Amino acid sequence: MRAGLLLSAVLGLVSCRHVATRVAPDRLFGPVVGNEILAGRVDAADDGPVLLLVAERALVSIDLQHRTSTRNPLALADASSCWGLAQLADGTLWTIRDWKTLREISRTGDTVREYTLDGAHASLFSAGDRLVFQRAEFTAPDQALIAGKPGDFRREAWSTLKTRPFKLARTSIAALNLVTCGPTRAEERACWFPDDPAVALIDPAGRTRRVELPGIPHVAPEVLLTSDNPARPVRDAFVDRGGSVWIISAGTPVTGAPEPPGGWLLAHFSPAGAALERYELTEPARLLLAVDTHHIVLLLGSGYVAEVRL
Repeated sequence: MRAGLLLSAVLGLVSCRHVATRVAPDRLFGPVVGNEILAGRVDAADDGPVLLLVAERALVSIDLQHRTSTRNPLALADASSCWGLAQLADGTLWTIRDWKTLREISRTGDTVREYTLDGAHASLFSAGDRLVFQRAEFTAPDQALIAGKPGDFRREAWSTLKTRPFKLARTSIAALNLVTCGPTRAEERACWFPDDPAVALIDPAGRTRRVELPGIPHVAPEVLLTSDNPARPVRDAFVDRGGSVWIISAGTPVTGAPEPPGGWLLAHFSPAGAALERYELTEPARLLLAVDTHHIVLLLGSGYVAEVRL
């Protein structure tokens, strides 16, 4: 039995590395964003909009059902900006202004209320009725993610994910430890570091398991820190209803194609990390917006919303 499992794992690794289907995403509508920083996202229910924090100063709502989008500027002073976006179970929407202020915003970008945070924070997600934060200042190894309710300074560790030490400048260490978490339709959600060919699958209570992604290459820290459009192992990850993981990775660009932001590889892994399917895209994608058994909806590097039929 052990030999059979080993053979299956090897075959899965070979399949993911060497067999890929080239697919052309069909553009549905857009563009909904430009070549802008995506500073946060909230993935609502199947029939709800996807919300993006764009260019640190605007909220973009993408309605996949009606194939429309709206853009609202955030109510900000000229020098201010926001990073991170989270929606709690009660429907309230939150972001971090200027590193140290937690702000509740409306879907039209207006400010509802604010709380001063105890130090600078770099990321913001949600778990039920709690916000999940990442501190911007830390000494690695340290707890990567902490959780608490708005206005409550008590924080608890969320997940066993730890920041990692590097022999680099402090700002570079912070950049390499920046955690991103993707959308989910299951109990667990995927979170990852920018250089790591693996995801941490975390349930709402913070229980964590690491899943390696066979066939996805590690990227050297110096490449990530010096490139304008680095070949990140995981650009986005979506956990579907069955608990399997879809990712956008760097992949291989089409020869002669322009290089907007995004990755060229769409890969599918089992909940345990076995390689299942691999698709090379004809144009790069930035985000996974929706996943089901028949199609994948992507936000392309060109800003268009597009579909890949399976």
